[in-house]
Amino acid sequence: MSATGMHAISKKGSLARSALWGVALCFWFAFNVWAADIRDDEFSERSAEGTADAVSSARSTDSWVLSENLSLVETKMQFRVDNTVRVLRNDRLPQAEREVSFESSTVFYDNLVFDFVGDNGEIVVFSFNEKKFALIDPIRRMRTELGLDEIERFLSRVKPILREKNDKFVNFMIDPSFEISKKEDELFFQSKFIDYHISTRGFENQQIADAYFQFTDALGKLNVYMNPGAVTPLARIEANKRLKESVSFPETIVTDVYPNGKTIFNKTVHIVNESTLARRLSERDRNRVNRTIHFFAQFPMVNFQTYFEKTAER
Repeated sequence: MSATGMHAISKKGSLARSALWGVALCFWFAFNVWAADIRDDEFSERSAEGTADAVSSARSTDSWVLSENLSLVETKMQFRVDNTVRVLRNDRLPQAEREVSFESSTVFYDNLVFDFVGDNGEIVVFSFNEKKFALIDPIRRMRTELGLDEIERFLSRVKPILREKNDKFVNFMIDPSFEISKKEDELFFQSKFIDYHISTRGFENQQIADAYFQFTDALGKLNVYMNPGAVTPLARIEANKRLKESVSFPETIVTDVYPNGKTIFNKTVHIVNESTLARRLSERDRNRVNRTIHFFAQFPMVNFQTYFEKTAER
């Protein structure tokens, strides 16, 4: 999904991919390293206490076997969201590097969500029942697990410290506030640092809407956790609240980010995220899900720190 697990774009790069989100933008390398240190320190502290997989909160997989959670018959909670994301950066990068684009598909399968980028990219699985993620690397043949509670503890620890840094952009992303207007099926969110223009349509039912927003919010938090300098998902979570209220699916999201605020000489990042919702899964969707189940069963599980370090290697 646009939610993207940080697929397709390097964890060390200036852009971090997030399914259903388009991208999360890392503007401050120093902040990125500093926040990552907090996450890694927490990992070390938990390891010292003898917690098995520390930051990953990985438990025995006996309690989470993917195949046992899948229905063999078609249900109302099986659907797919396809995303195309284009990013244009107005900066001094070479022309070929100013525009980034990628596609992703997210399969909602009853109580599980499978997020795919390409045929061999990292796969993110989210369990609504377990409230945790599985990250699977098909190339390196390994996987890890990360609890949503661990991610939220990290965010609660980081936010107060960030506020003390007195960076206006970061402070806004932590506590975003928008001027919101609506014209028919379009929503406009405006602020000094980030604007959203969202074209919407209604969801078929509340159950599908709830699953969609629960996953996109969780994935946004995962994006910040894995790319600590990527604070823009926090603003998107705030915008999601309004979409939830109107039970609206965002077909097109045009995002303009102003790292230094709206000035005469704006440095901007322009992102266009187009999404479609397919109410029935295809044979290809089911094959990809079955392939992921095989990976989950066959690949060894490593702790999050090991997984993160290995997938960040080039």
